[in-house]
Amino acid sequence: MLPPAAGRDVHLAVSTCPEAPRRYRGHDILYWLLETGKHGPEYGVNALTREALPAPAARLACNPLLSGTEGGHDIHLRELGRRGMHLHGRLENVDDGDLTFTDDLPERLATVEAGFNNRMRKAIDGYIAAARIDAPEQPAVPDDDWLPSEMATLNLADAGITSVLWATGYGLDFSFLNMPLLDEWGYPKQKAGVTEQAGLYAVGLPWLTRHYSSILGGVGMDAKDLAARIANGSNVRPRANA
Repeated sequence: MLPPAAGRDVHLAVSTCPEAPRRYRGHDILYWLLETGKHGPEYGVNALTREALPAPAARLACNPLLSGTEGGHDIHLRELGRRGMHLHGRLENVDDGDLTFTDDLPERLATVEAGFNNRMRKAIDGYIAAARIDAPEQPAVPDDDWLPSEMATLNLADAGITSVLWATGYGLDFSFLNMPLLDEWGYPKQKAGVTEQAGLYAVGLPWLTRHYSSILGGVGMDAKDLAARIANGSNVRPRANA
């Protein structure tokens, strides 16, 4: 077993957020997400648009596991486990220092590893093919069936754990809006940023129009389109594929 890079004993409760390659077919993965989201519909590739989501709740799904450390690299949970990180299922209960995790870690790791291929890879590859982009093939990822042997329970004192990080992400909170504009998921009712309230617009929301809508490189695209519609007639409805 290789020592953890930080020289610390680390335990991780594994979510189902998908792994993704930091670089894919010659570019950073965010480059392809932006390009596919922006230009894909021109070539009939709509997998990364809002309309392609399986359900409204999918707008709030987690983003891929990626790191920008040392220029950016992949995050592969099994490899982290081999290097010494203790992998566990989802944290279910805490009782006086005793932690209980779900016993579905193998299934969770399989879900994490399949997520990119199930959706994003198909969309990006489809766009590259349809747009006839000259991009190198991605090297195949070797099969990896390594599994940790962690227990489903853990005592903080016995494990020497003195610090706990709650890395649960962020949720939407629009409680400051004193008007009935939210749906059952707390997401503003809107279409490409145009809400049901005259003069009130939104940008930067997850899946406002496409996968890129909530990331820094994509907010400007939605904002530019929304500003143009406002300038041309305030509450005019957005184009069909926006």
